[in-house]
Amino acid sequence: MDTLIIVFLMGLLGGVHCLGMCGGVVALLTSALPESLRANPKKTSLYHLNYNTGRILSYILMGVVFGLAGELLSNMLKMSTLDYVLRIFSGLLMVLVGLYIANWYAGIQILERFGAKLWAKLQPISQRFLPVTSLKSAFLVGLLWGGIPCGLVYGALSFAVLSGSAVQGGLIMLAFGLGTLPSLLLMAGFSSKLSEAIKKPLVRKFSGALIIALGILALWMPAKSLILDLQHSHHVIEVPQPTDLDYLV
Repeated sequence: MDTLIIVFLMGLLGGVHCLGMCGGVVALLTSALPESLRANPKKTSLYHLNYNTGRILSYILMGVVFGLAGELLSNMLKMSTLDYVLRIFSGLLMVLVGLYIANWYAGIQILERFGAKLWAKLQPISQRFLPVTSLKSAFLVGLLWGGIPCGLVYGALSFAVLSGSAVQGGLIMLAFGLGTLPSLLLMAGFSSKLSEAIKKPLVRKFSGALIIALGILALWMPAKSLILDLQHSHHVIEVPQPTDLDYLV
């Protein structure tokens, strides 16, 4: 399955997690606006659109950086081995994300603790633009809020590294961001209904199980290639053993 499709589905299915992480931000976006403006869905939707534009742009920028890092690694190291390692890591990370969303295992939070150090530096800056009173501040809040520690984002970034290209890394994170977009845009208009739906264990378990399935698929592809390569190497170096007839010649 194409990487862009995988990360898009990961963002789409992980929307239940995005709402939990960013739901408070979505509520803040219009809380300080005049009542007359909040009563106009078309105008408030512009604030949510600007926020999400900034958020997705931050993902793209991170994808470019991580894709470039992958490109540098591929130039420095033996990419055939590194490729397998990164692909297996990406698949495992997706499985961990699925387990986390389904509330079966929270091991992915270890990575989120590392990301929290970066967020500790970004959060004070984001506070300068709160409460949101203009479209510009909504965009800037979204741009900074992309740095919230999130295992789902880290899972997508692992594919950006794997791409070995700054351009491809940016496209991968664009696909991921677009996958998360429907949930957060719906949250803007139907927050109470969505919050109730997300609290249902069945919804989280179903979404988590699908992400786990995608992770297993991502794991199987490099594992299969590695097995085939090992078998090929074994046949190449295998030396035929002499028979009794060889000694009689």
